[in-house]
Amino acid sequence: MFASAKTGSVGPGVGYLRVRKTTELYRGMKADYGVTLTCEGRSLSRIDGREHVQTAGTLGLTQPGQVHCNVRRDAPGAFQFLSFDSSLVDEARSALDHPSCRHLQTDEVDPRDERAAPLRRLHAMVLSETTNRFALDVAVTEAVATFMSFLGTTRARSGSLRPTVRRAREFLLEHIAEDVTLDALADHARADKFHLCRAFSREVGLPPYAFLTQARIARARILLRRGLRPADIAPRVGFCDQSQMHRHFVRIVGCTPGAYARTSR
Repeated sequence: MFASAKTGSVGPGVGYLRVRKTTELYRGMKADYGVTLTCEGRSLSRIDGREHVQTAGTLGLTQPGQVHCNVRRDAPGAFQFLSFDSSLVDEARSALDHPSCRHLQTDEVDPRDERAAPLRRLHAMVLSETTNRFALDVAVTEAVATFMSFLGTTRARSGSLRPTVRRAREFLLEHIAEDVTLDALADHARADKFHLCRAFSREVGLPPYAFLTQARIARARILLRRGLRPADIAPRVGFCDQSQMHRHFVRIVGCTPGAYARTSR
């Protein structure tokens, strides 16, 4: 968590994270679908192996499991992230008849794309702390419907990720709750473990074990928002017990699982 961050809820299934004047470099995994608006500053980021430059006005798109690493900041930055709970995205998917569309086709919205308007409108309302419930509900609905148009049936290719790293990444995401071994990972990736670890860390931005831990915490955050107890979540996301999950959760998220659950409701 950033030192100067403010978090809150816009409504059911929609949260926000607002950060101002930060020089910190974020490195971690996204737990939610959502839209980020860069308000100030300029940064270079690596997102699932693809490099992007964010400047004031940039709209970024996120999905669960996406690895985001800031490479550098040229000046103190400010941004706002609006998160959409997977249950809200599923509701929109069903209503709009897009049952198989689950993967983002791009990480950023082209500023010339007319679909940027409803996303910017919701960000502007949240930044201005609008309290008109009807207006907010309409803006959220329009923004989520627009977000759905960026989803497709296949995940966007992970930039420069080599096939061995891509296979390893997919294997880890598919086996979050299991006792993964490096030998099994290397065997699935069809690479020796020495080259795989070096390539994975360089291209993804996190070593394989750190990536798996981030994925487990991201899944835990989703389950906490759905009302599950931390003790019940730990084994479902691959931790040996609640204390192990608690330790990693505090390190990565910046608060305890219980505190996160209370503020997310």
